[in-house]
Amino acid sequence: MGVNEERDLQNETLTTGCGERATGKTRELQLAELELMNWVVDCCDRYNLRYYLLGGTLLGAVRHKGFIPWDDDVDICMPRPDYMKFLEIAETELFGTDMRIDSMYHDSEFRYGLAQVTTSRMQIINRSATVEHVQDAWIDIIPMDGFPKGGLAVAIHKTRLMWWKIMDATSRFERVVDVKRDRGLVGNVAVKAFGAFCKVVHPYGKNSNRPLMNTERALMRFRYDDSPNVINLYAAQGFKEIFPNEAFGNGTDVEFEGRMFTAPSDIHTVLCRIYDENYMTPPPEKERNYHHSEVL
Repeated sequence: MGVNEERDLQNETLTTGCGERATGKTRELQLAELELMNWVVDCCDRYNLRYYLLGGTLLGAVRHKGFIPWDDDVDICMPRPDYMKFLEIAETELFGTDMRIDSMYHDSEFRYGLAQVTTSRMQIINRSATVEHVQDAWIDIIPMDGFPKGGLAVAIHKTRLMWWKIMDATSRFERVVDVKRDRGLVGNVAVKAFGAFCKVVHPYGKNSNRPLMNTERALMRFRYDDSPNVINLYAAQGFKEIFPNEAFGNGTDVEFEGRMFTAPSDIHTVLCRIYDENYMTPPPEKERNYHHSEVL
């Protein structure tokens, strides 16, 4: 059976836990991302690397047994040691294929702290920030780092990380922040004020690689396996995504689009931290987080 036939079969037979699924171009994008997910997970299995579904992908697995119908991205996280090994392995494994690994370690012009596995078989217009740009379809691979627990160490580490995030934003604000997104009155005012600040202050010019690398060094001050807590610094929620290390643990199996993937051991704790305890109830349509990526 060819790839297109497999996609058609999945499109006809897979339904979500809430009785909905995406259609049209959104579904085509989801299925292209699913192929990337399968490759990443197969690679992790071959090399004994840890990974977990996270964010909307984890929520989709729990609530819909697949993609959230209105979602069009994928989040997979890895403990820092496994993440760094994966970056090396993926570069070799993907050489000569229509997929590639992108990260700040592979390209000094790359603008994100996380990595992306992409495929040139599908291109999209990315509207997740103020400035739209065309890129290959991708999934996000997120490093999870150690984080201290309580006291002065937390305050110092948060200050250190926030400083480098601000320095990073001054070099690429319009590429990473969507000022069109409604964050409420206070949030909207804060984002506009910060955007004005970033237009004036440029300690690193347009070179975002330097503050990103400094952020990486700050994150790696606390070893993942030795820390009581772990953090996904690159989440949209920022410091909200600090979790007990034991919540990830050895992981547990969840179904996603007809295949079993690894989720955090304590799914409930992780999803409550990212969303709230009512995460199983889909939000009203006007509050759904459409990314509005357009398939070309």
